[in-house]
Amino acid sequence: MTRRRLRTEPRGLRTTFAAAVLGVAHAAAFSPPLDAWWLQTATLAMLFALLRVADPGPARRLLAPLAAFGIGWFASGVGWLHTSMHVYGGMPSLLAAAAVLLFSLYLSLFPLAAVLAARRLARPAAGSDGLPVALAFAACWGASELLRGWLFTGFPWLAIGYAHVDGPLSGFAPLVGAHGIAALAALLAALLGLGLPALLRGQRERARRPLALAVLLPVAGALLGAWEPTAPSGAPVSVRLAQGNVPQQLKFDRQRALDAMNDYTAMIESADAQLVVLPETAWTVPWSATPPDLAQRIAAHAQRAGAAVAIGMPLHSAVPGQTGHYTNSVALLREGVLAQRYDKRHLVPFGEFIPSGFAWFVEMMHIPLGEFGRGARGQAPFEIAGQRFAFNICYEDLFGEELLGAIRDGGASVLVNVSNIAWFGQSRALPQHLTIARMRTLETGRPMLRATNTGVTASIDHRGRVLAELPHHRRDTLDVKVQGTAGLTPYVRAGNLLPAGLFLLLLILSRPAGRAWPARR
Repeated sequence: MTRRRLRTEPRGLRTTFAAAVLGVAHAAAFSPPLDAWWLQTATLAMLFALLRVADPGPARRLLAPLAAFGIGWFASGVGWLHTSMHVYGGMPSLLAAAAVLLFSLYLSLFPLAAVLAARRLARPAAGSDGLPVALAFAACWGASELLRGWLFTGFPWLAIGYAHVDGPLSGFAPLVGAHGIAALAALLAALLGLGLPALLRGQRERARRPLALAVLLPVAGALLGAWEPTAPSGAPVSVRLAQGNVPQQLKFDRQRALDAMNDYTAMIESADAQLVVLPETAWTVPWSATPPDLAQRIAAHAQRAGAAVAIGMPLHSAVPGQTGHYTNSVALLREGVLAQRYDKRHLVPFGEFIPSGFAWFVEMMHIPLGEFGRGARGQAPFEIAGQRFAFNICYEDLFGEELLGAIRDGGASVLVNVSNIAWFGQSRALPQHLTIARMRTLETGRPMLRATNTGVTASIDHRGRVLAELPHHRRDTLDVKVQGTAGLTPYVRAGNLLPAGLFLLLLILSRPAGRAWPARR
């Protein structure tokens, strides 16, 4: 009996290698050329089946394959971090590669913990169709991604919900957001990982429930996709989005920075729009340090055209206790006067602040910005031509719940993201970031505009559809009209309480009547 059981266990090295390959394929689902929700579902389903997650047996057999899957997924998916550290930060290539690998290992702990927790809570049983384990797997996976988006300031990049922005599960976005979709995507993958192998083995009864639910989930999502919880409000606003394509290695060269300011001023002057938006740190100096001739040209155009101008730039912190700090900000200029500002709140570790104990790591790079101050809570949207524009900067749009206050309390009708991700070169980071922005529009029912240095500068409607975009790494402008919306989606009203409630419901459903929760030892 012992030998037979050992022979049916997954083969160690081959299983670990196969899991790593699945992890790399999983990462490919989040960006072109594949960029497909079905690929994310298929790779996670194959992992579930490969590891026989729902089968009884020691959990230790899963550790190495799950770690390999996570490292393959994250090292492939966020390998562009190497570019920022080595090419632009000056860190030795091998050390930058080691940092990416260690970071990927850290990120892989979350899916690993999710699988182990699911098995602990649902207790796989011989002869079962595995549905309780699938439900617990979905709950724990969603909770692990929510935790990954919070712990140590959070890094929810490549959360699996984003792979479904064009899939049927996107219909759930206004209800439970990206984290809720992550749980449903994990459930779909687990159901397929249970049902299809059982069907191929001729075990139709064991396959019946998992496959029936696997059909029901995307159908329900597609039906929900027809629901529009928000509606157009007010008149459209004409907007020019500027993409300067300033090389990162030259961005803080004094003469090149001045040339960029001249280029951007020309883009402003040629605009026939009610609002002109420039990217993050389009100005590398505060507005008060702008050369007088450029400030006068911008003011003259604003007076002539009646336009507002929003420029990404550092500003002296307005938060008490942060004297001497700069904030990464958007300055709203009316007739050349700084009328309002948005200061970034969610800062990038190592780029905008130094985590405690990691000064030695930052000193190995040559990043010119140093530490920023944090913006205040509850900053008001910019009111322009009857619409209320809520700005966010760079990867702040990765944290969906943090954008909700501007809509729920500030009445924002349009979201605007300004970014400079030239740090990551010509990499997957650009289309991945666009996908994240699209998910925010689905969650909130609000359109989003993106003005970036190197891409992707785009206009996205409230249904997540890209209406117009500029090619990457090209100096250009994009002239669009944006239609604001009103009304609150359930996710805007309740935030992450809704996906958390979904996780709890899945856990409750995973416990058949009469079975107690595992006792603590």
